[in-house]
Amino acid sequence: MSTAALRIERLSAPFGSAPGLEDLSFEVQSGERFVLLGASGAGKTTLLRAIAGLAPAAARRMEVAGYDVAALPPERRDVVYLHQTPLLFPHLTVGRNVGFPLRVRKVPAAQAAKRVEEALSAVHLESFADRMPHTLSGGQRHRVALARAIIARPAVLLLDEPFASLDPSLRQEVREAVLTIQREYGPALVLVTHDLDEAGLLGDQVGVLLRRRLAQVDRPAQLFARPTSLEVARFLGMPNEVVGRIAEQGCFESVLGVLRVSRTIAPGPSVALFRPEAVRICERGFMAAPVVALRHRVHQTTAIVEVGGTRLEVALGGARPPAAHSLVQLSIDPDQLMIFPAP
Repeated sequence: MSTAALRIERLSAPFGSAPGLEDLSFEVQSGERFVLLGASGAGKTTLLRAIAGLAPAAARRMEVAGYDVAALPPERRDVVYLHQTPLLFPHLTVGRNVGFPLRVRKVPAAQAAKRVEEALSAVHLESFADRMPHTLSGGQRHRVALARAIIARPAVLLLDEPFASLDPSLRQEVREAVLTIQREYGPALVLVTHDLDEAGLLGDQVGVLLRRRLAQVDRPAQLFARPTSLEVARFLGMPNEVVGRIAEQGCFESVLGVLRVSRTIAPGPSVALFRPEAVRICERGFMAAPVVALRHRVHQTTAIVEVGGTRLEVALGGARPPAAHSLVQLSIDPDQLMIFPAP
């Protein structure tokens, strides 16, 4: 038997009457977080529902804690699926909401009370047991829903965009609750998000779902540094794309000049994608370029420059923000370019 808490092998799931997910395979260990990224309509929710037994699916193997659950009903899979909108029973207190799964399982009252206390403590709501749901904030309701999801201590916890409807402060609150639960109980966690930063922060593994298939599954650092295809790199939102070609000598030739690249890439038409940090404004560089605009974000300010008719977003490199339409010098790190054959 597999030792993975969740093992999916060659899963397919339809989108209603239309073709859906195809040939998906991945594993998640106990205590590990698998984050699923993909555009709207890619099938992320369909995948979670298929694992939970709430949507039709076919798979060579669908194992939870080493047991094939593909033919089992949802309540026997040792899997909990938590929708992005917390649904609490309005007529029950917080404590009774959290303890409801234990009542269904006929857990003795004394044991259930202790586990409710432990679950509420894990999400820092131990003093809220007697409160009613309508008295809670949005973040508190999400945390109660999380406590109820984990009180039965499932082998696998599925979270469908748990932070999507939250403002930044509440998002941090609920994210910390998820991490606390992971430390306390160690379920395998499969989490759907649209947020790339969130995926990098939470994921031990990140899977990118494109064209109904998992285009890449990797550790966050590897995924963001070395996407394996042009499609994945574009999905990850690399702001700069330059068309060129790989010459016989292994150099990338484009409006950026002739750059020697460290990776072995077949000669021919190519596309380079890269982050702003790959090209920086400096005192002395390989070329001068006019500044078209500045782009201000919370964490950094970048400049939009024009090189050979191509606009690039570049890092300031410690320099003061330049004036619009001024000429700046650029430096480049070829090792940060992600180069793929042109489609």
